[in-house]
Amino acid sequence: MHDLIVVGAGLAGLAAARNAVFSGQDVLVLEARARSGGRILGHRTARGVYDLGPGWVWPSMQPLIAAAVRQAGLALYPQRDDRGAFAYQDATGQVRRLAHGFAQEPPSMRIMGGMTALADWFAAALPAGVVKLEHRVIAVSRTAKGVAVTCEQSGREMTLEASRLILAMPPRLVAAMEFTPALPAHHVNQLLAVPTWMAGHAKALALYDSPVWQAAGFAGAAASQAGPLGEIHDASLPGSPDAPDEAALFGFFAWPAGLRAAQKAALPGLIAAQLGQLFGPESGRPREVIIQDWAGETATAILADRQGPAQHQHYRVLTLPAPWQDVVRLAGSEVAAEFGGYLEGALSAGGFVS
Repeated sequence: MHDLIVVGAGLAGLAAARNAVFSGQDVLVLEARARSGGRILGHRTARGVYDLGPGWVWPSMQPLIAAAVRQAGLALYPQRDDRGAFAYQDATGQVRRLAHGFAQEPPSMRIMGGMTALADWFAAALPAGVVKLEHRVIAVSRTAKGVAVTCEQSGREMTLEASRLILAMPPRLVAAMEFTPALPAHHVNQLLAVPTWMAGHAKALALYDSPVWQAAGFAGAAASQAGPLGEIHDASLPGSPDAPDEAALFGFFAWPAGLRAAQKAALPGLIAAQLGQLFGPESGRPREVIIQDWAGETATAILADRQGPAQHQHYRVLTLPAPWQDVVRLAGSEVAAEFGGYLEGALSAGGFVS
């Protein structure tokens, strides 16, 4: 019998588990994936880590992120899109070169070592064995002493008990669980109506030996109405004299999930061709293209997320009805009081205190 079970080892779940461990509680974290971090995911090379999930924070207006970065001893550096020309591609594929890129205010900041460095710092605060990977929770039951959690691991089911439960996951995934007693239908519909931010999106990373777009006078920033990528930025990591030369661009897909799936095999070549159109022939020859499609991640998205909202949603705190509200708390980023959908919202929902 645990004091607390946390479902989800993303940033919110790790923050919630850290709080409980520091207060002396017996905690267990159950994570469906084979890794912790949730929507935080990095691609590692000899140079460092590139973010395939969220890549920016805004510490000037996000106090919890600012405090976590400071406490973790991590360094920040700005996204630079103003060191050269900006490329715009219209719906016909025609490219226009604008005189310069743009400076963001407040500046979008990136974490040295990638967002995984922040998630790893939270995970490192937990005793060995607290986080159980590849444990997919499928059902929860209300008991006289709290809750019983049923999960699948390596093809077998097991049931674990705790006094309290934190569901640090998107509301739509909570709705997919079996509850005993069952949640009222209107409450399930309320959970299903909350879109998981960026769950239907995908991100591409193109690696190069050097920033060839800079030699052509571009900042590596672009917007496209044609696709497959709709928004592109320089993703190069800060230089290091003892690491091999490397540069990178990243982009958010403009193409919807269905089109991405239909063109999956061709996407790397199509992306390379688009980068060449935008920034010149040398940019059309990356040494590698990595694609992370979040719409295909069952631990993030459901089918409804493939048609995700075009604009950021207004998220709010949600609670479960009786007899659950005393023993179960929702703590995903989409139920944060502020900055829902962002990493700041994940820390807020997880109860991180600066």
